[in-house]
Amino acid sequence: MAIRFPKLPKLSGRTIAALAGIGALALGAVAANAAKHQPIPPVASAPAAAKAPAAKPDQAVSLDATAAEMKAAAALPQCRSARLVPVNRTWGIPMPSIYASTSTTCNLMYGDDPYRGSTRYGDPDTAIRILQRNLNSCYGTHLAVDGIYGSNTRAVVKAVQRRHKLVADGIYGPKTRSAMNWRLYSMATRTWSRSCSSPL
Repeated sequence: MAIRFPKLPKLSGRTIAALAGIGALALGAVAANAAKHQPIPPVASAPAAAKAPAAKPDQAVSLDATAAEMKAAAALPQCRSARLVPVNRTWGIPMPSIYASTSTTCNLMYGDDPYRGSTRYGDPDTAIRILQRNLNSCYGTHLAVDGIYGSNTRAVVKAVQRRHKLVADGIYGPKTRSAMNWRLYSMATRTWSRSCSSPL
């Protein structure tokens, strides 16, 4: 026995379009309702290497060398005196030195005001003043010659280090001493040189 379906009325174009729109709205509502009840998947965080570009091998070596240089400079004793280092028979350079020694292998750094640590001997105030005067004479800076290694003195030392292509750590040490320009002094005539140079 064959099943007979009733005949459906013919629909106009407008009616078909309206029914299609209603169907699309209904599907959209169902999809939105389903999305509300689904857990949001966690966003995978980018790996650390993707967040920051990896340092190039030569940059890593440079950073290691800088850190090692800063550590070595900080380990030196504080300059607690000043002496005239002879350049020739006539001229010498007044520069910071180690107390009761002819050595100038010492350093001055931010915070020397004038002593570093609990030890109280020598005259770091004089060492800092000698450096500040020389920076003013040879580099045209206007530091207060106060014997305090403060932020202004450190900034000038950093600028001098950059100028001479050294690690700009703001610590006055042997490398900075040897690279920077100095004004010479003559004990015989008790006069200063007209210009600055780096005779070391």
